Amino acid sequence: MPLRDNLNSVPTRPVLLYAGVPLLVTAFLWVTGSNELSIPEIMAALVLCWVPWASYQQWYRGSRQELPLFSLVAAMYWVAYAMPVFWSSHIIGLVTGNHRLSTPAITQSMCLVVSGVLALWAGMKVASTWHWAPSTRLDIPQNPWRWNYLRVVLIATALMRIAIPIDAWGEGTRQIIVNIEVFVANIALIVLFRSWLRGTAKIGDKVLVTGYFLLAGVVGLSSGWLGTLVVLGIISVAAYVFEKRTFPATALLVVLPVVMFLQPGKAKFREMYWKGGPSESYSGSYAERITFWMNASSRAWGRALTDTTGAGFRALGGATLTRLSLLEETANVIEMTPSQIPYQYGRLYSYLPLTFVPRLLWPEKPSVSDANKWYQLAYHLTAPANIENVGISVGTLTESYISFGWFGPVTVMFCLGLLLGVLRELFMRNASGLLLSSIGVALLPGLLVVESQMAVYVSGIVQQVLFAFLMLAPVITLVRRGSGASGNALSRAGVMSH
Repeated sequence: MPLRDNLNSVPTRPVLLYAGVPLLVTAFLWVTGSNELSIPEIMAALVLCWVPWASYQQWYRGSRQELPLFSLVAAMYWVAYAMPVFWSSHIIGLVTGNHRLSTPAITQSMCLVVSGVLALWAGMKVASTWHWAPSTRLDIPQNPWRWNYLRVVLIATALMRIAIPIDAWGEGTRQIIVNIEVFVANIALIVLFRSWLRGTAKIGDKVLVTGYFLLAGVVGLSSGWLGTLVVLGIISVAAYVFEKRTFPATALLVVLPVVMFLQPGKAKFREMYWKGGPSESYSGSYAERITFWMNASSRAWGRALTDTTGAGFRALGGATLTRLSLLEETANVIEMTPSQIPYQYGRLYSYLPLTFVPRLLWPEKPSVSDANKWYQLAYHLTAPANIENVGISVGTLTESYISFGWFGPVTVMFCLGLLLGVLRELFMRNASGLLLSSIGVALLPGLLVVESQMAVYVSGIVQQVLFAFLMLAPVITLVRRGSGASGNALSRAGVMSH
């Protein structure tokens, strides 16, 4: 029986029946956590676990013709709020000292995120009812020289990654270099990797893909960026899901422990090598920097595992959880808004239209980080003397509350859901074709960064898509839907290029 028939024949169940795993996970967090929680907080955490799980189960029991975008984004909100409500200290560091957040603020924060996630789901649901079936689409044709262009792009961006730091030519060109070295390179990598997964790649492409994975990982780690490994892991898993229609559990079990192992050494690495800023991380050889990071993480884990009191292990876990948590920041905002800081009524979104103007054309353009700086100063997170050296984002959800109170998540998150729904329909379905769906995979890591504020989140998506079309224009053509061009292109490009 064909795979599609098998998938479509799987019986579906009402989403309310997918409660077993969320109940067990929430019960485990409750038993192992150290905080005394109210019933509303526990129920909110349960809902935040159930929503992405139920959505994933619906995807898993369906045809799996698209990436489960809502499940993944909702899961990130669970990580950022539900886990910290059980395990974090509920203390936030302010310029005036450490501040213990009140129980009502924590409870309201959990209710806020539940309303935001449900509004996000509603927006994506509405977008899914729109019809997206043009007779033609942009894709990669069967012409082998266009596939050679993708290979050249991957090799050229790999060399750029080695030779050109992202801030080599100043702030005005930083985003352009990032788009070339990372985003466009990832699209070429994803296309070639998917041809490997389909069994059409030859040895040359396999060597190229493997070499790029290793190179990007080494350059990223030696520069102090753990996120490079995370991005490579996300796009690899997403490409696998597109081709195999299931999550690679083995790969996840490998990547997650590696990231967890390296996390404790990151601060020591940056303290040692960054000094005056990220560009300082390029001193010393790749091997020396990676070895230093590995040794720093090994020592941290060694101390934690040999500490019979368990304090060291809790400290490591707390540091990692603090990095992922948005709960404390949201609770701090709720405590201070509007009693001390009035609602901003959309003022923080005024930076959004400006982000589409290239800084090369407007060198004095206000920075998109100005919204972050205002937030850090207004809510006492950063002293004015340190504002240029510290960046803290509060996330689109909490930013919407800063602007409109409880009305914010309902409206702003619903609109964001519409945007994500459009992106899913255009870029994250098999029917979109090889090129557009590979762009969707490359977009995915950025879409999962729920701590980004609206101007950064939205403008980043638009800029990356436009830049991808510009740089990949030589390989793009119009393909009539249903022609099977993508599959044939993979097959013929693999055969004719060797």
